[in-house]
Amino acid sequence: MFVAVIMAGGRGQRFWPLSTEDKPKQFLDLEKSGRTLIQSTLDRLVPLTGGVERVFVITGERYQALVHDQLPELPHENIILEPVGRDTAPAVALSALEMRARFGDVVMGLFTADHRVGNVPSFQGAVRRAISVTEQTRGLTTLGVKPTFPATGYGYIQAGAPVGAGFKVNRFVEKPDARTAEAYLQNGGYYWNNGIFVWHTSTILEEFAKHAPNILTPLEAAHAGGMVAEVFPKIEKISIDYAVLEKTDKAYMVVADYDWDDLGDWLAVERHLGKDEANTVVGAHVGLDSQGNVIYCDDENATIVTIGVEDMIIVKRGDTVLVTRKDRAQDIKSVLQRPELAKKG
Repeated sequence: MFVAVIMAGGRGQRFWPLSTEDKPKQFLDLEKSGRTLIQSTLDRLVPLTGGVERVFVITGERYQALVHDQLPELPHENIILEPVGRDTAPAVALSALEMRARFGDVVMGLFTADHRVGNVPSFQGAVRRAISVTEQTRGLTTLGVKPTFPATGYGYIQAGAPVGAGFKVNRFVEKPDARTAEAYLQNGGYYWNNGIFVWHTSTILEEFAKHAPNILTPLEAAHAGGMVAEVFPKIEKISIDYAVLEKTDKAYMVVADYDWDDLGDWLAVERHLGKDEANTVVGAHVGLDSQGNVIYCDDENATIVTIGVEDMIIVKRGDTVLVTRKDRAQDIKSVLQRPELAKKG
C-alpha cells in the first residue's frame, strides 16, 4: 500500500498580489488551465495511491474550507490540520504519526501542493521508482531534478553510488551562490532538491527520534493524547532538511525525469507561459516598445498598457498593482512586511 500526503500550508508570498495569506498560490489557477495547483496535485496522485481515500492534505486551519471547496472528493477526515505553521519538520512528523495511526508501517509519500509538473506519466514513473528504492533499502528517498540552469534558489543533492533504481545520497547542499551553482551544472552528479519524499512511517519516525527528538517526543505524546493543538505551537520551527535529512545516513535519491518547477516567484510565469511578440502576458495588455516583461492582469475589465518598458513584472489584482524590476522579484516578501500592506498580504 502507498499513501500520499500533500503539504498545503505555504503562503506563496513571492506570488503576491495574486497569492495572499487568505488564498495562497496552491489554491490558484496560475496557468489558466482550469485546475488549481492543489487540484492538479491530487489528480497526479490518485493513480499512484489507487484511490482518493489514500490521499491526505496537511494544511493550516485557516485553509480547511478552501481544501474542502477545491477538493470535494477528498474525505473530510483526510485533512490534517496544523494549528500554526512551524515549517516542514513538525508537519512531516505530524503526518507520519497520523499515517502510522491509520495504516501502521506503510510507505508514505510527501508532496508539495504548489509545484508545476509538465509530464504526469514521467512524474508517476519517478514516484514508483522511489517507492521501489524505499522498499529495497528502507531508507528516506527523495526525487532529484537534473539541473537545466545554474539555479541559486534551490538546494542540491549530490548523488553517490547506484542503488537499485536510484542512488545513495552523498550529501544535501544548501542553496549555492552563482559560481557554485555553475560548477554543479558543469560537473554533473548534482540534482535540484524538489521537496518530494518517500519513506516508511517507521523509518522517518526513527530518524526523528535520532536527530530531532525535541520535535518527535512532545508531538508523539500530544498526538496520542489528543493535545496537538496545545503542543504544536511550542514545537521548534525548522525545515525537514535541517532537522533530519542533512543528518541522516539513510538518504537515497531517484532521478525526477520530468519537467518541474517550484513556481517560486513571478519569473516562473515567464518560464512556462507563452509569450506574445516580446512579453509574457496573461490578461489584457497593449504595449509599445515594451519587451522582456511579465504582465499578469487578473481583472477582465482592465487592460495594462506599457510604453518603453523593459524587464519588468507588472501584476494587477483587484485594487492592488505590483510593479518591480525582474531582478528585484525576490524582494516581494520584504515589502510585504510594510505595515501599509498588512491588509493586502
